[in-house]
Amino acid sequence: MDTELRRLTLQILIGSAWIDHQLSEPEVTHLQKTLSRYHLSQDTELQHLLQHPVPPAQTERWMVEFLKNSHQEQRLQLLAAIGNLLIADEVVSDIEHDLIDEYHELMARIPDEPDYITNLVKNIGHYVKKALRTLSSQLS
Repeated sequence: MDTELRRLTLQILIGSAWIDHQLSEPEVTHLQKTLSRYHLSQDTELQHLLQHPVPPAQTERWMVEFLKNSHQEQRLQLLAAIGNLLIADEVVSDIEHDLIDEYHELMARIPDEPDYITNLVKNIGHYVKKALRTLSSQLS
């Protein structure tokens, strides 16, 4: 995985962790370890994201970008990374569970042939937006 895709993965992880409008200490610890493993601990933008809530719309944009530029194995790795992050505090809220389910369903719909991915970009963006809006509205 190249550095840009790693960075994008971390942005999505951080944005996903903020879906419930808070980061628990175990989630922050898990994210810091992941930043370190990817050699991005000193990235000021990523550190800023840990300190300030990420709007679901931003996470949506990152997810669409990731899905356009990744293959099936990378998508499954991202899904596993999100799952591991969300269970870091040993409590998976309903909204976090729904987020994982929505991401999994979305990723399962994407064929691994690059020719098809280009045609799905608009549909992916719409689906991610809908999923994140639904999850965000559950918190209101």
